[in-house]
Amino acid sequence: MYLLLLLVFSFVWKLSCQQYVEEVAQACGNLQMFNSETLGPLGGSIERLGLQLLEQLPVGPQQPNVLISPFSISLVLAQLALGAQNETERLLLKSLHGNNISCYHHTMGGLLRHLSHSSLQVATRLYLRQGFDVKLSFLEKSMARYRSSPAHLVSVEDVNQWVEKATNRKIGNFMESIPHNVLLMLINAVHFKGEWLTLFNPSETSKGLFYVDDQNSVSVDMMRSPRYPLRLLHDAELEATVASFPFKGNKSFLVVQPIQGKGNVSSLLPKLNISDLYSRLPAEHTMQVALPKFRLQYRQELQEPLTSLGLGSLFSGPDLSGIMEVPLKVSAVRHASKVELSEEGAEASATTVITAVRSVSFFSLNGPFFFALVDDISLAPLFMGVVTNPAPDDAPTPNEPRDNVSHGAKIVPDATESKGVHKEQGDDPVAADDDLKTDLGPSVAPELNEYVPLPTVEKGRQQFLNGTPGTPESISGENAIPT
Repeated sequence: MYLLLLLVFSFVWKLSCQQYVEEVAQACGNLQMFNSETLGPLGGSIERLGLQLLEQLPVGPQQPNVLISPFSISLVLAQLALGAQNETERLLLKSLHGNNISCYHHTMGGLLRHLSHSSLQVATRLYLRQGFDVKLSFLEKSMARYRSSPAHLVSVEDVNQWVEKATNRKIGNFMESIPHNVLLMLINAVHFKGEWLTLFNPSETSKGLFYVDDQNSVSVDMMRSPRYPLRLLHDAELEATVASFPFKGNKSFLVVQPIQGKGNVSSLLPKLNISDLYSRLPAEHTMQVALPKFRLQYRQELQEPLTSLGLGSLFSGPDLSGIMEVPLKVSAVRHASKVELSEEGAEASATTVITAVRSVSFFSLNGPFFFALVDDISLAPLFMGVVTNPAPDDAPTPNEPRDNVSHGAKIVPDATESKGVHKEQGDDPVAADDDLKTDLGPSVAPELNEYVPLPTVEKGRQQFLNGTPGTPESISGENAIPT
C-alpha cells in the first residue's frame, strides 16, 4: 500500500512538472526552437556578468590569476531567482542581464538542453535541511527548468563527494564545513573536457619565457607547432591580438593579449565583446604557434563582488518567499574552478554554491528614546517621557566597538547562531556551535544522476519527492524532464 502511494505521488509530481513546462512552452514558444539567434542574447548576458565579476576580482602578487565560470555562477543565481519575489527578483534579473530576454528561465533551460549534447557536463542539486519544507512550486520549477532535484543535507563530506564526482575528481574538499544554521543550498558543478581540433606534439613542448609584465618573466612549458591553423586578429581599436584555438565539437579557446606597451588585461575587460570578436575573426591561416601549458585553480567567496554589482540585499533582507515560508537570506556564495591546458586539449571544472539561512526581524531598543503609555481606544497618552539612560545610578562607560548599524529594526540571522539560545520548535537539534562536519543521519549516496529522496514523508511534498527514485539531476539522461 505504501509503495503504491509513493508511486502515485511520483506520477503526480512528474505530471505537475510536465504541466508547468507545457504552460511555459505555450507562453514562450516551441521548446525545440533554440539556436544561435535565440541563445545568443543569453550568451551575451552571461558574458557581461562574467566580465563584471572579473573587474571586481583584480589580480595581484598574492593572486596572479582569476578563473571563473560565469555560466556556473549565472546558473545558480538564475535558480535563486526562481524563488525570489518583488524587488529581489528584479535585482537578480538585472544583475543577470536578463531583463531584455523574454522568458529568461525558459531560455536558460534551452541553453542547458543545448549543452547536454556537447562535451560540457552539468549537474545541479538542491540540498535541504531536515525539518524545513520548501515550497512545491519552487521544487517543480527548479526540476523542470534547471534539473535540480532535492536531497537531504547530511554532511559536508556528502556535498564534497558530490562535487568531486561531478567535476571528474578535479575539485576536492570544496567546502571545509557547513554552518549549522544553513537551511538550503543551491549548488551546481560543470565539467568540460575538449580535444584540440589540431593536436600539439608533446615532443615539441619546451621551456619558454612568459612575460608577466614589462620588467618580469617566468619560465613555463610552451606547447609549440611549426604549422598550426589559427584564426588570428590584430585589433587596432582594442589594441590587442585575438586568437581562437578550436576544439572538436563546436567549442573554442579564445585568447586576447594586449599589445606590448598598450595597457594590460584589466584595461581590456570593459571593452571586450566576445560576439563582436568572433564576427570579425578572419579565416584560419597556418602559422607557427606557442601556447603555454598550465594547470591552475581558483577559489573565491563572491559576496563582496556581488554586492558591488548591486546584489547586497541578498545578504541582508531579500524576499525569497517563493522558496520557503521561513524567511531566508543568503549567507554565502562560494565558487571554485580549475583549468588545465595540455597538448591534447583542455579540461576545466567549476562549482558554485549559494547557502541560505533563516533570517528574522529584530528590534533592539538600545539608545535614547521617547515613550508614551497610550489608551488604545481614545489614543490618549496616559504617561510619556524621554529616556536617555535607563540606569541613572550607574556611571556611563566608554563604548565597546560594535557593528556599524543604526538603532532599530534590522534583519539578523536566526537567533540560534548564538550558543545557548534555544531553537524554535521544528529546528534541527544540533548544538549551536556544531558545523556539519560529520554525518547527521543515515548516509545518502551522492550519485549524480540518481535522485536522493528526503528522509521524511510526513507531508505531501516530501511524499512527492520520496516517490521519484532515479530522477536525474544532471542535464542529460533518458528520464530527464524536458525543458
